[in-house]
Amino acid sequence: MEKVLTVIDVAKLLSLSPITVYRLAKKGEIPAMRVGRCWRFTTAAIEKWLAGKGWEQKLDNFLDKIWTRTLNTSAKKLEREIDKAVAETRLVNAKNHS
Repeated sequence: MEKVLTVIDVAKLLSLSPITVYRLAKKGEIPAMRVGRCWRFTTAAIEKWLAGKGWEQKLDNFLDKIWTRTLNTSAKKLEREIDKAVAETRLVNAKNHS
């Protein structure tokens, strides 16, 4: 028998809030079954859904964007600091040579 997951289990597995999992289930965007007033999910269905969604690749792309943005921001900040230091050095040199 397949393992059955609760909304809380799926939320933890996907790093989502339980409310988001409820909404996805209600809209039919995630494989779920309703048992009375409760939503239940099977591990196999969730794994298949994740594979079909390409979550790993999307997560990798997202993290790459964040990393690139962080590096670019740091590089731009460093470049501004270098430009400022060069300008200050030129100013001091100009005063010393006048």
